[in-house]
Amino acid sequence: MQYIGYTLVLIHGFLLFWAIGGFIEMILPKVPWKPFTNPDFPFWVLIVHWSSVLFASVSLLYGYFSQWNKTPQIMAVAYGLMALVCIIETFGYMTSKTKYLTMGGEFLTYTIILLLLFKSKYFIAYFS
Repeated sequence: MQYIGYTLVLIHGFLLFWAIGGFIEMILPKVPWKPFTNPDFPFWVLIVHWSSVLFASVSLLYGYFSQWNKTPQIMAVAYGLMALVCIIETFGYMTSKTKYLTMGGEFLTYTIILLLLFKSKYFIAYFS
């Protein structure tokens, strides 16, 4: 189960760099990578999107490394925010044919991680 913890750290480390990259894309007129910000999203959605990803990534990383006992609860809030943003993006702005499948996969991922954080004996002991 410890390896799942390391995997969560890696995933949220990637999310942190992704969010930072997203904010850089919003600030700079051109970036040296293929932009990953959806051009169909309005500016306010992008601010909320990247802020929620930044919040989730920093929360998990801080919580994991400090063994903060409120990490599962704050991650429930963070994933709730990300899910809300996903709903706004999916129903309001996305045009992809797989947008509902993608949203379902995202929600499933949040659910599995939260179940692990709240129900796994390893994570209960780790964050207590």
